[in-house]
Parts: sequence; C-alpha cells; structure tokens
Amino acid sequence: MIDYQKYVIIGTARTGTTMLWSYLNSHPEILCLRGVFGATQKINFGKYYDSLPDECFDVKLINQRNTQPVEFLEKYVFKNYQRDYKAVGLKYFYDHDKHLDDKNSLINYFIKNKDIKIIHVKRTNLLKTLYSYKRALNNKNWHGQEMNEFKIELSINECEIYFNEITKQQQQFDALFKGRIFQVNYEKFISKTSEILDDVQTFLGVSNQIQQNEIKQNVNRPLNQVILNFEKLKKHFNNTVYSQYFNLK
Repeated sequence: MIDYQKYVIIGTARTGTTMLWSYLNSHPEILCLRGVFGATQKINFGKYYDSLPDECFDVKLINQRNTQPVEFLEKYVFKNYQRDYKAVGLKYFYDHDKHLDDKNSLINYFIKNKDIKIIHVKRTNLLKTLYSYKRALNNKNWHGQEMNEFKIELSINECEIYFNEITKQQQQFDALFKGRIFQVNYEKFISKTSEILDDVQTFLGVSNQIQQNEIKQNVNRPLNQVILNFEKLKKHFNNTVYSQYFNLK
C-alpha cells in the first residue's frame, strides 16, 4: 500500500528544477526522480533511484514508457519502495509528452488523481532562460557549472515563439492544477533558498531536514555581453509585455 505523498515538479529547462531535485534528494524522507519522460533514447531515473541505473537504455522499457506511460509511471515511479519515503515524485517538463503515443495520457492522469501535488517552477526572465538553454545545448553541459564564455545571436522570431509558448504553458498548467499547486520562483529560490525549501517541505508534508545541494549555480554575465544582438532585440520588444526581460538591473 502506498502511503507517501505523490508529487510532480513541472516546468521547463534552465529554471532551477535540477537544483530543487538535488535539494529534495538530500532529505531522507524524499525521493525525487529525474525527467524519466524527457530523453528519447534513454530513461533518466536519477542516481538516487536504487532499482534501475541512473540512465537506463533498455529498448523494451523505453517502448513501454512511450506506449503505456501511465502503467510505466505506476510501476516504476509511484510504486512501493523498500525505503520508508514520505514523498515521492519526478520532474516533468511541458514538452515531456513528445515521446508518448497518447500525448494527453499523463496530464489527464495528473488531473484525475487530485492527491498528486504539483510544484510549478518558473523563471521570471525568459530571455535568461532561453540563453541558458542555448548555452547548455552548445556546451553539452546541463548540470555542471559553466564558465559563461558562450555568446550567441538570437533571432526575433525565435524569441517571440519561445516567450509566447512558455508563457502560455505556464498559464495552462497553473489553471489545470489550481488548488494543489506550489509556485517556486527561480529568482526567489536563489536569493531565499532556505525559506523556499522550508515551504516546499511543509507542502509535501515532511519534516524540515533538507541540508545540501550538489548543483552549483552559474555566475552569469549580463545579457548584453553574451547576446550579440541584445540591443536590436531590446528595441523590438520595447513597449511589449516582454520588455522587462531586457532590464539589466
């Protein structure tokens, strides 16, 4: 019989979800899996999962995840564990349905099972999120500390699509899980880490024991130094709802 609190961390890449994942797994009563639905050729269970390898490449298991995602979730995530966890969850990004035969199956499952709590992680500045994503993609470094020498030119169209899509998804997920959702703002998480973690632990119904995090935060340079066409983008988005992303303060 499952008697732990089920939860899902929802968000997108480069918003602090991996840092939160690391903090949660430092708690003896919490298990947080990686984005098991995220990668195409593997299943990222995460090193804290003790039944299967951190990165599982079993073709049959990947196929089961893609064709029977709910059954996979209940068999490998929301299952009975030998360890006495008080809360068990996983990371699930907005686009983690891309491998699934039935794109709506997991979200419908999360909606139907109202005992599942939702932690929604957001980053206020989506331009910083997009730049960070591009840097990690280029450097093939998603979890280590970056040296921040990467520079790029971003097109207006790419920025518009990204800003619009992420904003839309944030609003959709907030509406879907209204009443059982805890909001984690990346910027506040960085500046008031202990306060946010206390609130997360209370939300999950566990004792206050989180102590450490193995993920190092990047020391970022100002966007106008790393985005080559920053001023052009700033001029285009002036007098729009996205103008705030170009404030360098």
